[in-house]
Amino acid sequence: MPLNQDSSFSVSSESLLKEAKELRSFIDILKKEELALVQGKIDEIDFYASDKLRSIEILIQLNDQREEYFKAQGLTLDKSCINNWLRKQQNSDQTNMIEIWSELLDLAKTAQHINQSNGLIISTRHQHHQRALAALHSAAGNVSCYGPKGQAYI
Repeated sequence: MPLNQDSSFSVSSESLLKEAKELRSFIDILKKEELALVQGKIDEIDFYASDKLRSIEILIQLNDQREEYFKAQGLTLDKSCINNWLRKQQNSDQTNMIEIWSELLDLAKTAQHINQSNGLIISTRHQHHQRALAALHSAAGNVSCYGPKGQAYI
């Protein structure tokens, strides 16, 4: 999806809520993926991968819009600068924006944690399958070759 170049975009509780909603959906997909990985339902993984990709594309677009707006306001994209900017907003939306921004940061940490956990599960299963395959080939009398990092491959 191309980035929306709408110059009327501004960071508001509405735009942050939209981003938080999409991040919650992404987390739900990650949790479903985690469950499928733990239960060994590998056939479901492709389904979740395509859902994750769609969600990531939306999150990237929302993030890019927000970052472009902050840059146009002369802000650096670090946490303290954005928090200061939010506290200085003189509108009725300020308190709501601060709460949603904090929630958005927490959701991002949650998504990162679950994604790392899923990656570890995948890596562990991959190593297990590689060792099982090497053992089968060895038992069948096939000669194994080794890669540059010492891993066996056929």
